[in-house]
Amino acid sequence: MTNVEEVHLPTLQALQEYNLGDRLHTVFTQAESNDNLVFTKQDPTKIKIINDADHNMTIQVKEVPGLGKRPMNRPTVPGTNERVTDDKVEQVKKNNPFVKPEPELTLVSDLCGSYRLILNKFPNTEHHFLMVTKQFEQQDTLLRPLELQLMRSILSKLNNHVGVDATGDPFKKDRYFAFFNSGPESGYSQFHKHVQFMKLPADFPLYQDRVVSNADYFIPNELKSDKRPLFNKDAGFKHFILKMPTVGKEVKDTEEERESLAILYMYLVKRVLNIFRELDVEFSKISYNFIMTDTWMMIVPRKAAHYQGVWQNSLGYMGLFGGKNEEVLKKYNDLGYIEVLKGCGFEQEEDEDKVVYNEYGY
Repeated sequence: MTNVEEVHLPTLQALQEYNLGDRLHTVFTQAESNDNLVFTKQDPTKIKIINDADHNMTIQVKEVPGLGKRPMNRPTVPGTNERVTDDKVEQVKKNNPFVKPEPELTLVSDLCGSYRLILNKFPNTEHHFLMVTKQFEQQDTLLRPLELQLMRSILSKLNNHVGVDATGDPFKKDRYFAFFNSGPESGYSQFHKHVQFMKLPADFPLYQDRVVSNADYFIPNELKSDKRPLFNKDAGFKHFILKMPTVGKEVKDTEEERESLAILYMYLVKRVLNIFRELDVEFSKISYNFIMTDTWMMIVPRKAAHYQGVWQNSLGYMGLFGGKNEEVLKKYNDLGYIEVLKGCGFEQEEDEDKVVYNEYGY
């Protein structure tokens, strides 16, 4: 085992001043060399890229063997009417890998007093990591304003990072995104509250970037058609996107930024709540995927964790499809990638741009 020095970042400013990119590269490289990760590097020739013109979306398909080894630690089985009980939560806590994470996987031992940054032991890609609460909290709790700001700050740090490797060569600039799977049908595997961070494939176009490319930041308002959340009208599944403000431009400082991020997030959550209320779904079953880059946030309401036996979390809604083996990849292809996303989420309505949600209550 290699000793990894502890890092403590007690404030947001400390995070913003810290070289997180170099730390991530170093700890991941050490963990991979010492077999602390369940990770297989993908042969680039076996990764498939599909440009789906009908749905205005680019799709990547690859095999991720670690998915078949990733443990499940949750109190209920998705797709059932099981209820979360105190006994089930206690059982989850006993098997919780996040309360005392492995030191060799730890990036930041203390972040703002309540969080840690740790590598994902079963990564989809290089440098896949998590922000977890130090104390146990359930995965279906709302994101706090500070958590939203930490997500955005981490992404800004990594997406503006230029590092140097052991040979003295600069890192190729990567682009990261964050995602949060909330609710029993969202596709999470661990019930302890965690946000995941992954980097995108090189030069991978996102439909969300195109949607917000000509938009300015705005506070949404259902009563004004030009102030409603944005979406890809060809995607086929319901999703809502909002552009985030820039400090020094639309908001004056980090305190105002935190408030603005919370307003945008809760607006998107209310849209999800409206959809479930119309379907008379009980509150405990409400599920969604929340995805963020350093410029926009998106929410996807979810009615099922899997479709025809194929599991799905946030990644498919970014156009990223991974399967534990060739059999799963074939099933994705046979079912249709967008059909899986629609089957796990909610289909767009023909007049989606005219749908008005109740912004004041649910």
